[in-house]
Amino acid sequence: MYRILLADALDSDAERRLAAGATVVRAPAADEATLCRLIGDCDALVARTHTRVTRAVLAVGRRLRVVGVAGVGVDRVDLAAAEELGITVLNTPAAATDAVADFTLELMLLLLRPIPRLADEYRRGRFAAARQTPHGRELRELTVGVVGMGRIGSAVGRRCAAAGARVLYNDIVAVGPFDFAATPADKPAIWTESDVVTLHVPLTDLTRRLVNADVLARLRPGALLINTARGAVVDTEALTAALQAGRLGGAGLDVTDPEPLPPGHPLLVCERCTVTPHVASRTFAGLRRMCAVVDEVLAILQRGAPV
Repeated sequence: MYRILLADALDSDAERRLAAGATVVRAPAADEATLCRLIGDCDALVARTHTRVTRAVLAVGRRLRVVGVAGVGVDRVDLAAAEELGITVLNTPAAATDAVADFTLELMLLLLRPIPRLADEYRRGRFAAARQTPHGRELRELTVGVVGMGRIGSAVGRRCAAAGARVLYNDIVAVGPFDFAATPADKPAIWTESDVVTLHVPLTDLTRRLVNADVLARLRPGALLINTARGAVVDTEALTAALQAGRLGGAGLDVTDPEPLPPGHPLLVCERCTVTPHVASRTFAGLRRMCAVVDEVLAILQRGAPV
């Protein structure tokens, strides 16, 4: 029977399917040393997106044929080493599209309408006071700039367009046309014309710290920044400084650099910043679709090709 190293826990149904088709070796931790110690006689490795699959891990896997990543990103897998060693790398690029797109919209709306503050005022007996003054903006009034118009970015654009927002988008490859109103734009136009900038790019050498101090200075005063992609796409220190200076209207971050942020980090206590613990994809259905990578891993081992 095939041996599969399971670096991270999956949903129970996926783990049962995995155990039915192979001997599962559970890693007590997902650090490089532990994976190197256990991978030697395994035919496959299954991990989540937060686990680093380094060249050292891949090289020690003398029987290793496939790495399955239960998630969208493969930036923590040494893809060059995998290609050199003839190891197939699988992921689930479409699994989290709707979950992340919905979550992105939720972050936008939380920043546009201070729902937690208003609910807190109600709890504190300030019902009348909370209703005295208007607050917030409507999405239909705004221009939303989508950076990265792939599966998730286009799903976000579709939701924003349906709400009446003007949608601009930028991608390094030709995309579109779309079944909703969206206008291509270069990045300088995205930065200067958008009321909301939302990031949906993979982490690469081109996108690392894409949003830096210079870009943040070019955003409209009061603009919102949403990041549900990868934390390192944004320069954390520069974002912190921009929020503290009051230039930005707010930021919604499901990902950060570093991740997690240390206790007491300024972003965690900033009233204009909503930070969540990298959970945008973790709906019940989203997790189930990501964990379905086990079926493709088993198919490669058993039949030599993905399903």
